[in-house]
Amino acid sequence: MGDRLDVRTAAQGRWRSILLSLGVDERALSGKHGPCPLCGGRDRFRFDDKDGRGTYFCSGCGAGDGVRLAMGITGLSFKDAAREIERLAGVVQPVTGKPDRTDDDKLAALRRVWSESRPIQRGDEAYAYLAGRGLRLYDLPEAVRLHPGLRYQDGEHQGVYPAMLATVTAPDGRAVSLHRTYLQDGRKAPVSAPKKLMQGLPLSGAAIRLTAVSEVLGIAEGIETALAASELFEVPVWSCVSAQGIESFEPPGGVREVIVFADNDTNFAGQAAAYRAAHRLKLKGFEVEVCIPQEPGDWLDFHSKNFEPRR
Repeated sequence: MGDRLDVRTAAQGRWRSILLSLGVDERALSGKHGPCPLCGGRDRFRFDDKDGRGTYFCSGCGAGDGVRLAMGITGLSFKDAAREIERLAGVVQPVTGKPDRTDDDKLAALRRVWSESRPIQRGDEAYAYLAGRGLRLYDLPEAVRLHPGLRYQDGEHQGVYPAMLATVTAPDGRAVSLHRTYLQDGRKAPVSAPKKLMQGLPLSGAAIRLTAVSEVLGIAEGIETALAASELFEVPVWSCVSAQGIESFEPPGGVREVIVFADNDTNFAGQAAAYRAAHRLKLKGFEVEVCIPQEPGDWLDFHSKNFEPRR
């Protein structure tokens, strides 16, 4: 029972974003009656998200909460679904009862925060964090910067921390969000969700462009993993933020070949997303390769075992 309480507490108020990341159609989460994403019945499902618990009701398959809906959508066991929900809860924004912000408001907030940041420099918090992960940092990406003091709030916890910012860019080149990694003393800040995405435009197909567009392009989940894969294989690699980002990634014009640097997850989530992406991109005419570490973990783990961290 403790595990059930923990995952539901972690996800409270975040269910819309979590379920969208898991592939639920946005229309199913509008709060209006419509087709059920579980049983397929027409005009019988409504997502009401009571108390931020992700609740819904279907006249065909019954009522449930966000965990049950996530399990039904993904086909995962409770344990595996809970692990994925908790991971996603760390990078999505909680949904409050405040009126929805317009796209212009969201973009203005993104521009304001970015304007307050500065390029990463040797010795600053972001450089110390990345170097502390074992990265050699031959080239510092322009899409990643340091904010000297960004407000953090999650439930009752609030404070101001330095933050590594990264621009999330859509296939058409528009900036659609900012990824934030809150830091303290060259490490992740001691908060419940040190990695978060700012509210912005839809993320489907987007990525953090750590290099210029290249004919041969690698993709990985996290920023650190992408930088590690780039150092190991000497190819440009972009971060797609999550396994769902890998699965939805759309290469911009000019890309001919995509290398998917997948995580070796014990639950096979990373591998499954990589091969689904590879299949989809292959059908679109791209040359595709999937690279997976031999041991459980990601390419940053592999990199860390072969290089000493430096600061």
